[in-house]
Amino acid sequence: MTRSSLLLSAVCLSFLLSASALAAEEKAQTKPVAEKPVATKPATKKEEETPDTVLAQPKKTEETPVTKWIAAENALIDPLSDKDKESFFILRNKYSMIRVTRVVERDIGAAVESCGDKNADIKAKMDARYKQWKNAVDPILDTAKKQLDKDLASQKIVDPKKAKNVLDLNDEAYVYSEKQITKMPVSTKEACENLLMSMDHTEDNMVTLLQQTLLPENVIRQRRDAIKREQEKQKDKAKKQEAKSQDAAKKSE
Repeated sequence: MTRSSLLLSAVCLSFLLSASALAAEEKAQTKPVAEKPVATKPATKKEEETPDTVLAQPKKTEETPVTKWIAAENALIDPLSDKDKESFFILRNKYSMIRVTRVVERDIGAAVESCGDKNADIKAKMDARYKQWKNAVDPILDTAKKQLDKDLASQKIVDPKKAKNVLDLNDEAYVYSEKQITKMPVSTKEACENLLMSMDHTEDNMVTLLQQTLLPENVIRQRRDAIKREQEKQKDKAKKQEAKSQDAAKKSE
């Protein structure tokens, strides 16, 4: 389904997607859950006379770049242990972060160009800020890409060529999904000034995300485990607080 949105909104969406890549994209790895049987009415005489071969024909699923990527990645990781699957996901999510950073840079550039065309009085200021943005992001973007290429080539979990093929299919799936969104470049003075102010925020976020792609796997695992422990700690604290409140309410009755 196609929907219209400001390019600025699309930029923000791209960043949010990249920030949640460690969780959101992995949903695609899980295999479909078998459907529960559905009660049906007894077959009519006409249905009973229908050849079994006709009744048994499965409904064909439309093949898209997304389904092709999921099938290829599942075929690649199915033989792996859970730990090795996680290692592959870490590499793939680093790849996704790098790609989304390029998308954000592209979209901001298109917005800056649109703003300059419609608002000549702020064109020079926006062009200068975008150049500064790129000068801050591009060096670490290039470093992150080179490091990931080395990591993919040196890992022993899966065949590097097959991994590259899956990542290429991941790119195609991303492009296919992105085409479902119609992006309208910002052009009003207010929207362009908001974009200009937001560049500090997006610049810092992109640099932080790219720095995370340079972290070794063991550090990423340690940080993830620390986050999980803190989340469990907060859940336990909330449960105890809730139980305490309930006890106090009962005593006051």
